[in-house]
Amino acid sequence: MSIQEVSASAAAQSQYEVRASKTITFGGKEIVTESSISVSISAEALARGAESQPKPTKEQSEKVAREMAVLRNNDMASYARGPSLAGAFYGDPATANDAVSFIDFFQHSTINADDMATALHQALTSPQGSGDETTLGMDVAMTQAKLNYVVDKFVSADYQQQARDFVAGFVAKKGEQADQTNRAALTQSAALAQSRGDTAQAKQSQQAIEQLDAGTHSSQTDRKAMLAITANADDSSNWFAQMNQRVENSGSLPFVTALEKNHIGALQQQWSQFTTLLKAAEQPAGDESQHA
Repeated sequence: MSIQEVSASAAAQSQYEVRASKTITFGGKEIVTESSISVSISAEALARGAESQPKPTKEQSEKVAREMAVLRNNDMASYARGPSLAGAFYGDPATANDAVSFIDFFQHSTINADDMATALHQALTSPQGSGDETTLGMDVAMTQAKLNYVVDKFVSADYQQQARDFVAGFVAKKGEQADQTNRAALTQSAALAQSRGDTAQAKQSQQAIEQLDAGTHSSQTDRKAMLAITANADDSSNWFAQMNQRVENSGSLPFVTALEKNHIGALQQQWSQFTTLLKAAEQPAGDESQHA
């Protein structure tokens, strides 16, 4: 009995289920699943068909198994593997909230997902002890530089422009968050000063809020200046020279100048460690023996 005959004789006992296609939104993209039809044949009909069919040879079984393995592997390869959620990128409170927004970096990564997660974690991590508005501006500027470095080295060419646009938006958002924090603190300061009858302090805080609204507050001008410095990726050593020069020309108190210069040193050391770490991911596997 042929398979067609089995299907015909079991038609009355067979059950058909039609599965409609559906659209799933994942990582900001719509993925359409294909429609499929599954056929369920009764056990009795299946047994009759099986009895009439010759058993496949060992060679035939192995060939089918190989073909199925190729199909499975190709299917798995069509989806980028996500990083381990147990890693530092998702586990570190300093980066966990931002981690989910980088999903497209994994979809277009030229390195494995866990290495990309490590690179992004390092890019979003700043030295401990950021002390004032100037050093916070430096941190945002170095985050910009490190993220752009990741894009240049480990994001596929077809997605690099989108990735750079994302970095620009991400950095702008960080600036807006800093402004909101400043505005909230200044609003509280103005209200407290007013309640105490300190009209001079209340006026000063209100003026600072107006500067934030106009984009001219010192925290904003410092941040813009630092971002402009690291926007040029040609010569990283020049970044830190310009930062030092800006600090020296600021006219701040000596202890403030010392704090800011120490922070620049920490940023420079972190940048060196960051690039050294990421260059290791660029090394071909065959080169490892040369460094053993």
